[in-house]
Amino acid sequence: MEYRLIHQDGQPRWVQDKGQPVFDTAGQLLYLDGVLLDITRRKESESRYRAIARREALINRISAQIRESLQLETILQTAVQAIRSQLKTDRVVIYRFQESWHGYVVVEDVQPPWTSTLGTLGADNCFPHGYAEYYESGRVRAIDDVDTVELDECHRDFLTGLQVRANLIVPILIQNQLWGLLIAHECRGPRHWSGSEIELLLSLAGQMGVAISQSDLYYQATRSASQAQEQAHKLAATLLELQRTQAQLVQTEKMSSLGQLVAGVAHEINNPVSFIDGNLSYAAEYTQDLLALVTLYQTRYPQPDRDLQTLRQRIDLEFLATDFPKLLNSMRVGVDRIKSIVASLRTFSRMDEAEIKPVDIHEGLNSTLMILQNRLKAHGDRPEIAVDLAYGELPPVECYAGQLNQVFMNLLSNAIDAVEEQMATAADYTPEITISTAVVTADRITITIADNGPGIPLDKQTRIFEPFYTTKPVGKGTGIGLSISYQIISDRHHGTFTCQSTPGEGTAFTLTIPRQQGTT
Repeated sequence: MEYRLIHQDGQPRWVQDKGQPVFDTAGQLLYLDGVLLDITRRKESESRYRAIARREALINRISAQIRESLQLETILQTAVQAIRSQLKTDRVVIYRFQESWHGYVVVEDVQPPWTSTLGTLGADNCFPHGYAEYYESGRVRAIDDVDTVELDECHRDFLTGLQVRANLIVPILIQNQLWGLLIAHECRGPRHWSGSEIELLLSLAGQMGVAISQSDLYYQATRSASQAQEQAHKLAATLLELQRTQAQLVQTEKMSSLGQLVAGVAHEINNPVSFIDGNLSYAAEYTQDLLALVTLYQTRYPQPDRDLQTLRQRIDLEFLATDFPKLLNSMRVGVDRIKSIVASLRTFSRMDEAEIKPVDIHEGLNSTLMILQNRLKAHGDRPEIAVDLAYGELPPVECYAGQLNQVFMNLLSNAIDAVEEQMATAADYTPEITISTAVVTADRITITIADNGPGIPLDKQTRIFEPFYTTKPVGKGTGIGLSISYQIISDRHHGTFTCQSTPGEGTAFTLTIPRQQGTT
């Protein structure tokens, strides 16, 4: 069992207690034999990663809201409600500046019985000189206790009048210009604001800046359309660019969060696995020594007493001596498998490879398949999705490895979706995905990912690379993946991205990129 106790140094510790009773030959309890293991670091790590996961989930929800709606008030109201719930604080407001650095609260979420400040905060006449420049530079202000922090009395009275005992303020910037403030109020008493809470508000303030900027662009474009019908073509181009920019921002944030999470998980798994891996060889040596000792005892004392004979029969010594080395070998195979998975996670995340460099394309494909392994294997009545690898002899290819892995992830996920859709309607059907690579010219290589799914209808094939256009059912796809993939291949890698699809037979996407960037 696991429980907390107070160490002699006064600090709390988490321990894991494992033990067993020891009896004499008469069955009377002699003593308890056990081990206490300090698992404080593990518990703290679990708590930290749960907090990171909750924070990333909140950021992703806000990102999804930005992607799905351009209604600024809806986005901001959803954000302050989510922030107050996440921080478990009393009031969260968004303050918008007007001229002369005064403004008002435009959005608020407050917990009763604390009073609302919506629209009534108005001008803070005690607003210290230079605070606008302070926030405009992107700096944050955290006050743990209004009563003890060094403040002008006028400013302290102003905050006290709002029932504020502690607050956390981060700026909302749009193109390096101060738009407003995102503020968390603690009213019931002092509060220490942690680094993770500050990082959360900074991340969400950045997302709000994107949302406000996008909303402004949208309404400016709409107003221009109503004023001048002759500018309709220009307006359509502006909206399309807005969609592409929005899709790029959302997908980049999503992949960045995924990459950080994957890298962190790989690191955390690697530490205990390395410990197990390093001790397995010693365990094997100790096992051989003990078995050799038992064999020697059997040779020297072939007629042991009755208790030893009984114990020998109970534990089946001959089977144990044969099976225990096999068990250790199975553990070695399991550890090697975990190490292989960790290596694939690190290859996929490629957090340290933001620049162009020569990479093994097959390594990126294999790591992506490892990430998707759970979707490929059989589930219940659903058969396993076969993956046929037709790899050619490829040289190292100069590319943005992380972005190319993002394309592989999008295409393979779409292929899995396609064959799953076909499995739902066809009785005698063998799902299959084929990945092939080849050198087509002296300076170009191709990667083809094909499936034997239902294919894409002919009238929809010309639009599949448009932002937010999807052939999947509502709620299944966003229409971002292929658009972003097309930009990565054509704009970032100077290649071509084509689709060949026959309804009822399947779909194949072919990527052609130079071996060296700069080669046309």
